[in-house]
Amino acid sequence: MPDTMGDYINFYRKMLRWCCCVLFCIWTDHTSAQQNTLSLFSLPEPVHYPVTEGIADAWMKVALDYNIYSEKELAQRIGCYEQAVRLYRKSLNRRKEADALQILGDCHNHQGALVPAETELLAALAIYQEIGYTALQGIYDLLGNVNGQKAHYDVALKYGFLAVRTAEAQQDSSLQLCTIYNRLGLTLYHLAEYHKALIYFNKSLSIAYKWKDTASILTLVPNIGSTYWRLGQSGLAIDILTSTEKRYPLTYDEDRITFAAGLCISYVSLVRYDEADVYVKKLLNLSSKFDRYNYIQDVVYVALLNYYQAIGDYTSLRYYARAYEEYCRRGGYAYELLNDYAYLFRADSALGNFPAAIDYYKQYKLLQDSLYGEEKSHQIAQLQLQYETERKDHDLQLKEKSIQLLTREGLLQQSALERARLEGNMIIGGTAMLVLMLVLGYNRYQLKQRLNRDLTLQQREINQQHQSLNVLVNRQRKLVAEKEWLIREIHHRAKDNLQIIVRLLNTQAANVDDQSARAAIRESRHCMQAVSLIHQKLYQEDNAAELDMDIYIRELVAYFRDSFDGLHQISFDLHLTNVYLEVYQAVPVGLILNEAITNACKYAFPEGRKGVITVVLNYVAENYLLLSVKDNGTGLPADFEIRKRASMGITLMETLTEQLEGHLSMTNKDGVSVIVIFKPQHNRETIPGLLKLVNKTA
Repeated sequence: MPDTMGDYINFYRKMLRWCCCVLFCIWTDHTSAQQNTLSLFSLPEPVHYPVTEGIADAWMKVALDYNIYSEKELAQRIGCYEQAVRLYRKSLNRRKEADALQILGDCHNHQGALVPAETELLAALAIYQEIGYTALQGIYDLLGNVNGQKAHYDVALKYGFLAVRTAEAQQDSSLQLCTIYNRLGLTLYHLAEYHKALIYFNKSLSIAYKWKDTASILTLVPNIGSTYWRLGQSGLAIDILTSTEKRYPLTYDEDRITFAAGLCISYVSLVRYDEADVYVKKLLNLSSKFDRYNYIQDVVYVALLNYYQAIGDYTSLRYYARAYEEYCRRGGYAYELLNDYAYLFRADSALGNFPAAIDYYKQYKLLQDSLYGEEKSHQIAQLQLQYETERKDHDLQLKEKSIQLLTREGLLQQSALERARLEGNMIIGGTAMLVLMLVLGYNRYQLKQRLNRDLTLQQREINQQHQSLNVLVNRQRKLVAEKEWLIREIHHRAKDNLQIIVRLLNTQAANVDDQSARAAIRESRHCMQAVSLIHQKLYQEDNAAELDMDIYIRELVAYFRDSFDGLHQISFDLHLTNVYLEVYQAVPVGLILNEAITNACKYAFPEGRKGVITVVLNYVAENYLLLSVKDNGTGLPADFEIRKRASMGITLMETLTEQLEGHLSMTNKDGVSVIVIFKPQHNRETIPGLLKLVNKTA
């Protein structure tokens, strides 16, 4: 709702405009119906305009009054487009429904809601293909941009190539092609294909110069400068940035930041730290004008981290790297977060924080494998090879058509010359034409021979590349198989070692007379058995990386039945879902279950009292798991809060919950409930914030 008098005026003005549009559409439909009834002989016949479609058009116009740069107004704009989509679907206007879906998906992309954005864009693409609409370069470009922000670079590359191919087939030379080339260049930049990225950035810049679009030029030049810096050509980066700044004075702080950051990084790479320091101070001053999570802060962080690492100021490097980590997690920037982990590793290593440095290095490797794994790299290489092959085939077809056109023009010219000379001298004209035809035929034969040789060479190169790819694929599969065997062998040996420890504990317990010591050894044996069971399941399964928690918990409960005396009066009620966890989460879960079930068996049912222990493992939200162990026993003692601080079991469960990055709670109602809520590691995703709306700067 509006907060000020000015907001109220604008709100009611928009509502009045919407009502006028709706009333106009209804009046138009009613007037057309009357004219169809009363004026049977009037020509031409009035067009019937459906009321539902008219209201949808009104919603589309009202949406334009809301600013996409404001999160609050962007949400209102999305609501207008959602109404329009529903009404177009009701009126069976498929083309307008697809257009509205495409705009709605773009707005969700600006909002940072990437999942609904992709869903709406795919729905719009399906409608376009159904109705035979061919100008699909815009929606391909949006799908590539969404997948690029999700770090799905293989999918982003596929849609980027589709957008370029479709735009070129449609002979599109508008600013839309400028955006398509730029976004494809950004995808290649994130894949470290800097030479190819530079090609598409330059293509985009030529279109921006053609249309004299200053905003696009000032976006593209820093991208090109960043690419030159990545290629080790910082001097060229400085030249293009300074010359563009002189030709196009910078009027917006966002452009001042991108240019200052590019110059700072370039001077740092040339070891000209005094000149770089000037731009560092300028960046810090300009950065304070924006919100800490504004998209432009990404450029500032990259420049500052490069500078402080180069001069060896690791304290400042760690400070800004930690701030950049929070920014990347909030915005969902996987590529940027990967680079930030590397900075944090170097900073903590230099400052002597070795545990933190090792942790950041592990996170760096995990994220690097998820973004640039072997399978994704192979898919991306195949996409690029497919695109290059299709590109060459297309060029060959164009050359063939050009040759045919030239031959046809030559024949037409010769025919005209023959008719002109036929009036003067029939014999000389016929002889000349015969000679010319022989020359053209020989020339045609030479051209065909040359084309056949070129095609043979190209086919040979393609076959060699294909054989090389097959060799690499076979080698990678062999390495993967060896890796899986080694992991399974490690789990087997870990399980054997833990069983040896269990046997040693049994032997020790048999020789100890102290009941408290014997109880401590027994509890340690239970913990060892819980972890040993995990390794046993992992080396027995085909997948040595993840554990089926349903089977594991059932076997763990069976172990407790066999290990504790007098459990015939206690029954277990299991409510388990199909959950797979990686080993570094399965171990804390198993130890928490061991501690909670052990405590319930020991204290909840004294003097042989009957009872039920309920174990639950289920999803409570889209990406959160609930682990619960509840008994209907006697409950906690009255002095539990005092004894809790000295309880080793409670401390152990709290520590294990922190390892899971979850939340632990204990309740004392109709028995004791131990509840842990945590997020599975392989499902963790950050929620993207509001991303940059036009072209993200490299």
